[in-house]
Amino acid sequence: MDKIKEKLEKLRIESETANARAEKSEAEAKQLKEDLSKKETELQNLNNKVSLLQMDLERQEKRVEEVKLRKAEGDKEDSIVETLKKKVQLLEQHLDEKDRDRKDAVEKARQLELQAEQFERKAKQLDQDKTELERKFEEMTNKYNAVKAELTTTLQGLEDL
Repeated sequence: MDKIKEKLEKLRIESETANARAEKSEAEAKQLKEDLSKKETELQNLNNKVSLLQMDLERQEKRVEEVKLRKAEGDKEDSIVETLKKKVQLLEQHLDEKDRDRKDAVEKARQLELQAEQFERKAKQLDQDKTELERKFEEMTNKYNAVKAELTTTLQGLEDL
C-alpha cells in the first residue's frame, strides 16, 4: 500500500516537474517570439531608413547632375558640386553602414526564429511527455483503485467468515 502511494507521489512529482518545464519552455518560446517581433520591427525601421536614404541619395545625385550641367554651361559653382559630392559620398557611406546593420538584423532575426522553432519543438516534446505522464498517472490511479476495491472486498469477505 505504501509502495503504491510512493509511486503515486513520484508520478505526481514527475508530472509537476514536467508541467513546470513545459511552462518554462513556453515562456521562453513566447519571449523569443517577442524578441523576434522586436527585431522584425527594428528590421522594418532600418529598411524604411534605407529606403529614405536611397531616395535622398537619388535626389542628391540629381542635384550633382544639375550642378554638372550648370558647370558645363559656364556656371562657376564648383564649390557646390564638391559639397554635393562629399554629401553623396557621406550618404553612400551611411547607406553602406545601414545596409550592414540591416543584414546583421536579418541574420539575428533568422537566428532568433531558429531558436524559437527549437523551443517550440522542445515545448511540444515536453507537452507529449506531460501527456504520457498524465496517462501513466491515470493508469496507476485506476490500478490503485482496483487493488483498493479488491482489498476491501477481500477484507469484507474475511470479516464475514
